[in-house]
Amino acid sequence: MLRRKAELYLYGQSADAIYYIDRGLVKLDRPGSGDQCVTLNLCGSGELLGEEALIPHQSFVTQAEALTALTVYRIPSSQVLESASHNANLALFLMETMVRRTQTLERRLELIAAHDVERRILLCLADLAGQGERESDGSFSLPLTQRDVANLIGATRETTSLMLNQMERNSLLSLSRGKITIPSPARLRDAAAFPIPQPLAS
Repeated sequence: MLRRKAELYLYGQSADAIYYIDRGLVKLDRPGSGDQCVTLNLCGSGELLGEEALIPHQSFVTQAEALTALTVYRIPSSQVLESASHNANLALFLMETMVRRTQTLERRLELIAAHDVERRILLCLADLAGQGERESDGSFSLPLTQRDVANLIGATRETTSLMLNQMERNSLLSLSRGKITIPSPARLRDAAAFPIPQPLAS
């Protein structure tokens, strides 16, 4: 059981275990130069983290932080590899996890390479909305700061803030301290197809 903001593991730490998320949401980061950081993914219930540990003598190339209260299982990599050697279902689950992680990173790369900042934000938040908390009115709340969004889409904090505020004025989302609420992911996708006139950044 971990509290919000707790660290599961750090970049460069010896990778000797994988983590299975039973409940909660985790942010997966890769540190850059200085205080810069790239957020690679948000991971939720039923997902594995720390797959670097499946290769002997590795260090973690990412770091994982709890975005919400978290229930997680830490499993020594030696036990996982031993079990997978005679359990085909476990081996298949591990392979599927790797493929899904690759697909997620390819999607993130596509957003950064092929779209301007406005579309990156719209499509990224639409993709992630389902991992947020479902509110009584049917909206989705993601425990993300504006800096988190900037790190997810590869943009500056200032440009991201400008675009998020414009989207809030257009009722596509609402902003509060450490949280972004999305009334409808479908509306975000529609807005990405028909952008806000005269975007402020590209």
